[in-house]
Amino acid sequence: MIQHQRLAKIVWIITAVWAVTILLSLHYGWLDAFFFDTSRAHVQGIDFFPVERGWLNLLAGRSEFDTFRSGYGPYATWLVYHPALVVALGPFFMAFRPWVAYGIWSVVSMGLMGLSAGFLIRRGSDPLRRALVALLLLGSFPAILMLHVGNVQAVLVLSGALIFVAVDSMADNGVTPRNEAMLLAGLLLSLFSKPVVFAMLPLLLLLRQTRRSALRALVIYAVISLLFLVVPGLNPVAMTWAQRWFLMNHPEIVAQTMNPFTNGFNVTPPMQDNSIHWLAMRGLVDFRLLHIDVYSLPALLDGWFGRHTPDALYRIPSILVLELSLLVCLIRDQRDRLEAALSILMAASLLVFISYGLAWEYHFTAAFPIAGLLLLRNHWGRIDRAFLALSAVLWLPSLYVFLRGSDAASLSVQNELRLERVVPAVLIFLLLLVRALWIAFRSPRGLGIRRTQHST
Repeated sequence: MIQHQRLAKIVWIITAVWAVTILLSLHYGWLDAFFFDTSRAHVQGIDFFPVERGWLNLLAGRSEFDTFRSGYGPYATWLVYHPALVVALGPFFMAFRPWVAYGIWSVVSMGLMGLSAGFLIRRGSDPLRRALVALLLLGSFPAILMLHVGNVQAVLVLSGALIFVAVDSMADNGVTPRNEAMLLAGLLLSLFSKPVVFAMLPLLLLLRQTRRSALRALVIYAVISLLFLVVPGLNPVAMTWAQRWFLMNHPEIVAQTMNPFTNGFNVTPPMQDNSIHWLAMRGLVDFRLLHIDVYSLPALLDGWFGRHTPDALYRIPSILVLELSLLVCLIRDQRDRLEAALSILMAASLLVFISYGLAWEYHFTAAFPIAGLLLLRNHWGRIDRAFLALSAVLWLPSLYVFLRGSDAASLSVQNELRLERVVPAVLIFLLLLVRALWIAFRSPRGLGIRRTQHST
């Protein structure tokens, strides 16, 4: 233990120095050679500036999604987040010049990653492993890219950490006000930024221990989302409910006319209604972009086979998550049930890489709360060791450092880069499902419908 404490101090020092180096590199470019976006593209802050543009647009009586009507910052990508996120963040950053605001957001994002690590390390006692979890969250190479583009992905990482820690705590200590509050906070952070927790909600609603927090999150989400649709000041360019319903039931129209990647980033009037946040999730789920920045299973297989692979293929992972969610609820032993549920929730958080056409390298930061929690376990099985090995591959720099002189438009180059990121994520996803099945079928009390609400 004394040896671990000494090593832990060294790791904490390395983590602190490395985190400061990452932040300084955003200005000095020390780490630019590791990524296409930092070395050959001009996209620094591109995902942060639309948030502030959205707020300034609202103050001017325009839609927050009319991104390119604002001149805040040198450039911006089209806003895709929940409309409430703009109102939450925008007022604070409007007091600063664009690049100063971006710098502040970078520090805040690093702080959110540190907060995520802080929640995770409370689940362990070994000082060395706790220090390694901090390094895992704060120092990964996908996190460097996340900070470079200014994405709000750190909010989603914190969301995952809170949800996983809450369910893990319920397995050990039962339901407490503290872990219920953590679960609620984790769900709301995702719902009001990037709603990846939608895939988790069926299981969370089925489980007695998590149902109350899930229902509360859904009610809060529904009420606030409705306000952002019906209040004119929050939605200045509103469509009628009939128009929204029509587009929701015709996702092909959304895909054909409301895709900024194919319509020249022309924000049409229907794209300025706040419902575009939900319409885009439904209409653009199958859109593929074979670009060196895109790291998804659909992009990998499309590039590999040279054709648009069947969209139905990428529905299978979500169906598996739903089916195993139903199976998990049949586990009679409460601790095994929650332990298997934790694996399913972790797998659901990775669906963005497997089922959606557009996934970027910084999205892989979502895998590190999973690895961090498993790293703190006292006993590792073969599956746990495989998780950690695959997570280490995701944490390290990609092959781009060796291929940066190659043609970025070459599918062979893109396929090599995607292979290194996507395959480990897919394997982690599959191992999590296997782990849930293993727990379910080896649980000593077996499977079955519980006869009373209080039985375990």
